Amino acid sequence: MTRQHAALLRVVVAALAAGAVLAQLVVVPAVAAACADRYPEVAHLELPYLVACVAAIGGFEVALLAAWQLVSAAEGGGGLTRRSRRWADGMAASLGVMAVLLAGVCAHAVFVAHVGGPPVGFGLLASLALVAGAVVLRNEAIGLLVEGVRSSR
Repeated sequence: MTRQHAALLRVVVAALAAGAVLAQLVVVPAVAAACADRYPEVAHLELPYLVACVAAIGGFEVALLAAWQLVSAAEGGGGLTRRSRRWADGMAASLGVMAVLLAGVCAHAVFVAHVGGPPVGFGLLASLALVAGAVVLRNEAIGLLVEGVRSSR
């Protein structure tokens, strides 16, 4: 990985992290409060759904930290080490936790609270698909690190 590619990836990761913090601290709480005001019959779900969504975004932020570390490892040409493998595993695990939290919120909304309709059902499916995506992303990150070792030989 060239320094230019690493710098571009770091800019993307930093932008995603800034967006995640903004969503976590401003957007999600504002949307939750607006929904609770608009639909008083489910206002009691505001706090648990808000906590779950903020925690899910926290999982995304942990995955971004892991991505930053993996970019550093790939740029340094150190290849696949025990530390970089742990970062890749941590990234996949945190994305998996994020997906499970969001799937839980969507499943509860559709099957228990009976709110949200088809869009929330789609959110459930998309969250579950993210679990598979996290595994693929982990394998790709490890593959890039292994490829870096091969190309440096």
